[in-house]
Order: sequence, then structure tokens, then C-alpha cells
Amino acid sequence: MKSAGVTLLENASATGDMHRWPSGRGLFACVGTFGTEKVTLEFLGPDGSTWISVPDVGGTKIELSAAGSEIFELPPCVIRAAVSSGGETPPSGLYAAASRIPV
Repeated sequence: MKSAGVTLLENASATGDMHRWPSGRGLFACVGTFGTEKVTLEFLGPDGSTWISVPDVGGTKIELSAAGSEIFELPPCVIRAAVSSGGETPPSGLYAAASRIPV
């Protein structure tokens, strides 16, 4: 069994850095003060510049507006936690991580 995890946001209020995802099923979790914003799990598209929303295992875009988690599955790629902006109440103290679920 091999497991991996990445910290995507740490006490953040804006989109985090990109990180390598090794492949496989994972759990995306996010907590903090969301305000009126959302945190979306994204992966880098094949053109190397377009970010694409990651679907959960049911096919729905992973987009959290409150503390929570979602299961996803991806091939090897680059991921990030994108924080929306422009709402009435800004986010603060956001923490997000993606952890691989061993099979």
C-alpha cells in the first residue's frame, strides 16, 4: 500500500499553489471561514494552462462552501484548491488537503 497527501491551503484566503497528484482515489477536505466564497478542487488541463474542476465519484464538480470533504479519482496530474473571490464576505483561515486513499 502506498499513500500520499498534499496540503493545498494553509491559513489561506486565496487560491493555493499547485501540487503533484500521484494518481488514484483521494479525499479532498477543506475547513475554515468560507464567507460567501467557495473552494473548488481543480486539475491542470492538457494545454498546461487551463484549470479544470475535478468531479466527485458521482460526477458532480467538487465545490465546497462550508467545511466538508469529497472523494475523487484522478490519474497523475497537477492539482490545486481554487478559492473564488468577489463575494460580499471574503474567506479567511482556509485549510485544504488531498489525501490518497490506499487500495
